[in-house]
Formats: sequence, structure tokens, C-alpha cells
Amino acid sequence: MPILEWSEILPRVELATPAEFDHAIDTLSARSSADHPTIVALYAHGHQVILGVGLAESFVQIQDERPASKAALVTVGNTKADGDVSFYLLGSHHTEIPRRNLIPIATARQLARAFLFESGKVSAEVAWEPV
Repeated sequence: MPILEWSEILPRVELATPAEFDHAIDTLSARSSADHPTIVALYAHGHQVILGVGLAESFVQIQDERPASKAALVTVGNTKADGDVSFYLLGSHHTEIPRRNLIPIATARQLARAFLFESGKVSAEVAWEPV
């Protein structure tokens, strides 16, 4: 069962269904603002899935959790986009995400949902690059 981590001080939450995922992400998106978008972490299939919420654009990063593995991929939107966007990991740690990695939030959510609840595999619907 996928697990959602959205705060360093509040407990992780199990997400039994895609509907629970959508409800949790909707709630966290509503709590975020354009000045303080949040990065949440989700865990399933031996991987950590990172998702940005609170903006019209987002990103997904998928990393194998095995200690020996450093394999990680992040979405690629516009390879010509310059600059970074500020997000806050678990709501508190300032993190810069390159604009080139941003995709529409609806697409990012779909990718995360499919990985967590359907395939456990990286989707070929978007481009990915190593982190």
C-alpha cells in the first residue's frame, strides 16, 4: 500500500486507493500557495516518488530505495527552459527545481498515481532524465 509523507513532524499516511491519493493531494495542494509550493514523498514498490504540489506545473522524481542503488529519474518538460522554481520539501526545506523538469500538474499527478497504484513502472508518456 502506498505511503504519503508530507511533513517531518506529522505521521505518514497509508493510501489504500487512487481516490485516497487524489483526496490527499487535493488537500495538500489547497494548503500550499504559489509562494510556498510543497514537495511530498510517496513510497511504493521499493521506490520513493517525489511530487511537487501547489503550482500549475510540477515534477515527478522516482528513486529506487535500495541502499546500493542510486538510480533516480526526474521528468523533463521543456529542455530549453531556464532558471529554477522554489519548492519546499515536506513543507519546510527550500529546494530549487530546474524549470526544464516541470510538466503540467495534471500530468505529474497521473504519472505518480499510475506508478503507485497500477504499474510500479516509469511511464513512457513523458521524457525522463537521470538525477
